[in-house]
Amino acid sequence: MTSPGLRWLGLALHRIAVGRGAPAAGATDSELSAEVGRRYGRMKLLLFRGQPEISVAEWLARPQGRPAVLVDVREPHERRVSMLPGAITKQDFERNSARYRSWLVVPYCTIGLRSGIYTRELRSRGFEVRNLAGSALAWAHAGLPFEAGGKATRQVHVFNADWNLLPRGYEPVVSKALPASDS
Repeated sequence: MTSPGLRWLGLALHRIAVGRGAPAAGATDSELSAEVGRRYGRMKLLLFRGQPEISVAEWLARPQGRPAVLVDVREPHERRVSMLPGAITKQDFERNSARYRSWLVVPYCTIGLRSGIYTRELRSRGFEVRNLAGSALAWAHAGLPFEAGGKATRQVHVFNADWNLLPRGYEPVVSKALPASDS
């Protein structure tokens, strides 16, 4: 049985993308980027109002003397496709969370929903944390590389065709989770 909280979250997500479907064939990169911003903005308004965030540009321009870490909160099958360079998994973060107590922690996912939920959780635990606005999709729209197996890649996991808002030059990947014993 679905909990009321999960049911509400599902309805909120439906309202964010309702009537959108897959991006129109021939949509420009700027139109796709605007759609990323629109969908993330709706999520933030509905679910994370007032929660701190950081843009990709702000992440890149942050003071280098201040320790900071990107935390990928996506599922293992998504991370196998690619991750942001230098990022660690949520599991690695949790195993070593004391190390990051004085760091700026920046969770990300595909567009910012799951990382927004994790941002809220980490804030309640006293971490300095900012959600990466637009997450992996915003990273791609900034023209930045992803990594898989220590090598640069342009492949990015997207949930399904409706959420493929990647700019030209990136390859969307949709995969399903493997059985729990293999994830």
